[in-house]
Amino acid sequence: MDLSDFYFSSLSVEDVLADFDCGDSKINEFLINDARDFQKEKITNTFLFKNTDKKVVAFFSISNDCLNDLGYDNSVWNRLHRKIKLPNSKRIRQYPSVKITRLGIDKLIQGHGISHQLLDFIKYWTFIEHKPACRLLILDAYNKPKQLRMYEKNDFVFLSDLDKNEENRFMYFDLLRLE
Repeated sequence: MDLSDFYFSSLSVEDVLADFDCGDSKINEFLINDARDFQKEKITNTFLFKNTDKKVVAFFSISNDCLNDLGYDNSVWNRLHRKIKLPNSKRIRQYPSVKITRLGIDKLIQGHGISHQLLDFIKYWTFIEHKPACRLLILDAYNKPKQLRMYEKNDFVFLSDLDKNEENRFMYFDLLRLE
């Protein structure tokens, strides 16, 4: 099974969402009940992958965001600068970013490597097609081993360990790695 087997589109009023089930009630509820309103209010945009029957099999939502140094000590911020290899003369206190706000894969296709394909798609689509003026792709990952492993396998990095006991972990991917 391959992500290219499905149709990609922006969420629209015609899309049927009620039968989507990724196994996580919060993610399901967002897509089914909130995604259209969030998109209408310009909070986050949602994109779908659908099968030939127009059933949603995967989705992601993204927003413009900013990674700033608020709440982080200088050692965390300096480590980030070194990791993204930013020269001292170009270092700033905030980095324009695109944030993956939600991501879900229907239970019917889980376990086929679609999550890795979806993350690769989001990276390249953001960098090449969407073309925002940003350096980082960021997210707040569920602090659960399965989810964290998936993001780490896809080259997302923890900003710090300060959130290792929180419900979510902040992670980022440097989009310039795609050049």
